[in-house]
Amino acid sequence: FFHDDWKVTRRLVLNVGLRYEYETATTERYNRASRGFDFDTPNPIEAAAQRNYAAAPIPEIPASAFRVRGGLLFAGVGGVPRRLLDADQNNIAPRFGFAYQVRRRTVVRGGYAIFYGSLGSDRIDAVQQGFSRSTALVPSLDNGLTFRATLRNPFPDGILEPVGAADGLKTFLGQSISFLAAGRPTPYTQRWSFNLQHELPHRVLIDAGYLSSRGTKLGATQELNSVPEQYLSKSPVRDQAVINFLSAVVANPFFNFPEFGGSSIQGQTTTRAQLLRPMPHFTSVTTVTSAGASWYHAGVLRVEKRFSKGYSVQASYTYSKNMEAVEYLNASDPAPAHSISANDRTHSLSISGVYNLPFGRGRRWANSSRLLDLAVGGWSVQGIYQGSSGLPLGFGNALFIGNIKDIPLPKSERTVDRWFNVDAGFERNSARQLANNIRTFPLRFSGVRSDGFNILNLSAGKNFRVTERINLQFRAEAVDALNHPLFSAPNTTPTSGSFGQISTIGSGNTQRRITFVGKLNW
Repeated sequence: FFHDDWKVTRRLVLNVGLRYEYETATTERYNRASRGFDFDTPNPIEAAAQRNYAAAPIPEIPASAFRVRGGLLFAGVGGVPRRLLDADQNNIAPRFGFAYQVRRRTVVRGGYAIFYGSLGSDRIDAVQQGFSRSTALVPSLDNGLTFRATLRNPFPDGILEPVGAADGLKTFLGQSISFLAAGRPTPYTQRWSFNLQHELPHRVLIDAGYLSSRGTKLGATQELNSVPEQYLSKSPVRDQAVINFLSAVVANPFFNFPEFGGSSIQGQTTTRAQLLRPMPHFTSVTTVTSAGASWYHAGVLRVEKRFSKGYSVQASYTYSKNMEAVEYLNASDPAPAHSISANDRTHSLSISGVYNLPFGRGRRWANSSRLLDLAVGGWSVQGIYQGSSGLPLGFGNALFIGNIKDIPLPKSERTVDRWFNVDAGFERNSARQLANNIRTFPLRFSGVRSDGFNILNLSAGKNFRVTERINLQFRAEAVDALNHPLFSAPNTTPTSGSFGQISTIGSGNTQRRITFVGKLNW
């Protein structure tokens, strides 16, 4: 990297740099990991499955068009590289900043930079399907007409043992799999900011600015083995005909295949939806792509009273909006859906201060009496307040008929038993919920949020000099001094009896806690 400050004039300073980052690819010491997916090679079971399928094909897929392609690839096997991901070699990150003194007490600052993320072992786990294995409980192979599993022997086929990469493309047939996309590039974020700082009398600094960031090539989990879009319902209400069509029982071409033992599709029959999948020999195939993105914009105001006359105060307020596209609304969508970020907090306020009380030795009042100094001298008090908006909520693939603007409730009407308007238009009947449909309901809503932060922490302390070498420090601390609860998110499942209700305190909530501390120094 190269980085340097350049003082162009007495008033203008530039900060310029260029950084190149190269991260070597992660490997597993003993190659106990899968690496990528083969989409094109016929699976070893394809010929046998095609013969079975030809005996009872479904109208949507002619026997001549039935394919069983693909399977997991493994690191260091069959010419596959040992590295789990391909190293990205073009990560160039420029840096630029400036500071310009407009007047003696006024400065303008700004900057731009690119920051790369990490795809190393501290961010990406090895996918070890085949090297770890679970055995599913399959009590019946004929939809409950007869049962093969008993309480005495719940696993009649035995416990499945890990076989590593020995099964090749036949690994985890009939199950849900995931894999690392080897060619995934390194995600990066562009950040820029602009600030105006002005110093007022009495050592008070005001800083107003704008900052923003743009995330690119962020990770987004994508389902690659979903039912094709043309078979899904586009109706705004429950489409029972489509549901019945896709859930219809059909002959299973993988019946009696030992590779499917312990999977959910090893019985005599399966569903039409399963055979319509691009890879019918797996229930799910997921990976993380680099299609994700994010956008963040914020206005920031900061006021700081630097320490003088025994006290200092700092306050900052941020008004921001964080958007992202890292989740697919439907598996068939070409790109992730744009949505308010799950981490968005519109308002954020922080205030902190320290005050040395003006009593006792070396201070303005009661500084001549040792008795008064012992009683009231040397005290210092501190306080920190944090307040912010809650996080946006979503309702899943909900059936909603109404005006989404009616979902939020005014703060005065919001209670733990009714956090939002459950009667705004949600379908509550479980028998009428959407399924096998193209979803249009948004991921999250900016106007419907969980509880936000509202916490004040206080402390007070005093140092007592016992002798010239011995000091006693006493502190009293109150965490969440006003005892404001931080509630967990409300129930957002429309079919639940507790829909819209808050039943627990948030995991980050400490409630009021007062602590007294004594420390002896010598």
